[in-house]
This record gives sequence, structure tokens and C-alpha cells, in this order.
Amino acid sequence: MKWYRNLAVALITALEEIFNHRKQADKVVNGLLKSNKKWGSRDRKFLARVLYDIVRWKRLYEYLSGTDILTPEGKWRVIGVWAVLNRIDLPYWKEFERLNPEQIIRKYKTISAEAIKQSVPDWLFRLGNTQLGDRWVTELKAMNEEAPLTIRVNRLKTNPERLIKILEKEGVVSYDHPSYPDALFVKERKKLTHLKSYRQGLFEVQDASSQLVAPFTGASEGDTVIDACAGAGGKTLHLATQMQNKGQIMAYDIYQTKIEELHRRAKRNGVKNIVEATVITPEIIEKNRQKADVLLLDAPCSSLGTLRRNPGLKWELNLDKIKKINSLQKNIINDYEQMLQPGGYLIYVTCSILPMENQMIVNDFLNTHKNYTFVEDMTVLPSSATGDGFYMAKLKKHL
Repeated sequence: MKWYRNLAVALITALEEIFNHRKQADKVVNGLLKSNKKWGSRDRKFLARVLYDIVRWKRLYEYLSGTDILTPEGKWRVIGVWAVLNRIDLPYWKEFERLNPEQIIRKYKTISAEAIKQSVPDWLFRLGNTQLGDRWVTELKAMNEEAPLTIRVNRLKTNPERLIKILEKEGVVSYDHPSYPDALFVKERKKLTHLKSYRQGLFEVQDASSQLVAPFTGASEGDTVIDACAGAGGKTLHLATQMQNKGQIMAYDIYQTKIEELHRRAKRNGVKNIVEATVITPEIIEKNRQKADVLLLDAPCSSLGTLRRNPGLKWELNLDKIKKINSLQKNIINDYEQMLQPGGYLIYVTCSILPMENQMIVNDFLNTHKNYTFVEDMTVLPSSATGDGFYMAKLKKHL
């Protein structure tokens, strides 16, 4: 492969935005590609691949290059390390003069520290090791692989077989999976939101593991469901489809912008059983006291189960942040449970794989709320799934 100077300079600029100015990688990549529309598809794929690889393997590449990615020299050297590990010849540029490919390969083969090998901060490696033991390295390896692009078929408007054919006509190859009845996996990663089928509401982009939540709730046609941490509504819309647009759903979140996006998506999807979608307040909680048959709490979390899709999280989190999130999770489940009526089911969900955010939160809640009993839970580990890591627990409320 031949390197072009303008592409390398674009990479340096993007890395500056991501690491020095702490901007999200996906937004930087999208902005870079939008501002350089003359680039061919090969160049665009190359740039996206290199940037996401460097975000994912930042610590490993810094170790092999002997530099810090925050410095101008470090950025060039990290790009050079990426090229060496991917068996791409380095161009004869002065920025790469001090790089020795043979030395880099030798150093790579002698790494013994798993935190460096799996490219995570030391604090995170220790935490995961404490929480998951020997399982942690296996999960890190799985989460260092590229995430598949998954969509959820909107069964209010179509079915998987029909959508596969529609997408094929639009130039998108997809396939189904027996473990995910509403999911299609897109063979080649590409932008989908410009497609006519998307604008018509025939599908939503949604991780495969996330698509397990709605079925886990057991919500059905006549139920009153409260999705109290709805975000932009991915799971809310899936619930509406599962309920066949019957019953009623109330969707709440703390962010107005996410609620507005939920409204737009619901309209595009043809969802009609969301009777209220607004910002949650203490008054909303009081108004809905003992109202829900199903209360879904997709709680804020570290999102460590999503590292395959969001590798930059590794460099944004710290232990203090996770402890604060832990406190928030406890507050949410304790404050929001009053919206569930006796006989109903509380569904606690996170996209984390750490027990401190999952089983420990549920156990603490059960110990202080004797009118609840444990029904079942499910842990989805990245190493055994084609999607994110998730945790789901179902609790029943009694009188």
C-alpha cells in the first residue's frame, strides 16, 4: 500500500482532536470524512480504520513507540507503529526516521504485562481483574475486536426476510442470526441513515445484545410500561414493536435532547403507543406511583461492555467516575421503584460487565426492599456474544 502525505497529515489532525482536545472519535471521523468529500472510498476506509485502531490500541502503540501520543512526535511515531504491526512499509519521511521496524516487532513479542498487551490503563486492568478474575483478559481480548454493524428490523413495517431483499437493492448485504430474531448483521461497515429504507422506518441501528432487553422484560400488548432511563429510545421503540403498538409506554430521561430524538424516531418508526415522552422529574415519579406493570431501568453505567464499539471510553473513565456512577445507580433503583405496581416487574439493565454495577446493585436493593423477590438475571459477555456486554435482572414487586 502506498502512503500519501495528505492522508497522514489528516490523521495527525484527527488524533489531535481526539486525544488533545478530548473529542469523541466517531464525531471526529465523521467530521473528517465530511470535510474531504473528494477522497475515494479506499482512502476513507483507511483513515477510519487507522484512527479507530489507534484509539483502541493507544497504550500498546505508545509503549512500542516509546512516546506519548499527546506530543506531535508521538502522533507520528504511533502512526508508524500501526504501519509496522500491520506490515505496511514506512515511507521515507523524516517523521519516521527514528523508527526501527525490527526493534518494534521484537519489543512487541516480549510484552508480558497484560494491561499493555490488551491496551488498558493499569487502574482499569486491576479493577476488572478484581471483579472478574481470570475472565477479565478473555473479555478484553473480545472487546479489542471490531464490533459488527447490527440493525433491528422494525416489525411494525416489515420482517427480516423482506428487509434483506430491500437492503440488497440499496447496495447493502445483510444476514440474519438465529439468536437474535429481530437483528440483521450488515456485512460491510457503512453509513445507513441515508438509505430510503431507513428514512421509511424499516429499521434502526441497534447493537445485537441491546436487542435482548425488550424480550427479557416480558412486556406484552396490554401492559403499561415505564422506560425511565429511555435515552434516545432504542429499547423503547423495540418495546413498542414487541407490544404490537398496543398497551401504553411512558418514556423518560434526564436529557431533553434525547427525548426530542426519541420523538423523531418514534414518528419514523410508526410507533403510536408511547403516550408520554418527557424529561423525568420528582413530579413525574409521584404522578406515576404504582402505575407500571413493567418498569425498565436501563441505568447509567460505565458502559465498559461497549468497548468494542467505543474504545475511547478506556481513556475517559477513571475509578472516581465509576464510584460516582455506582452511587447514581443505587439512587435510581431506590427512587424510581415506586412507579411499579405490586405484581409488576422491575427490570434493571446496564451495558457493563462489572458485578459492582450489576449483581451487587441488585443484591443491595433486595436486602433493603423485602417486598421484592429475584426472578432471573442474564449476563451477556462480549466473548460469548456478537454484541456488547450487558447485564439484565428481573425482580417482582409484592404488596
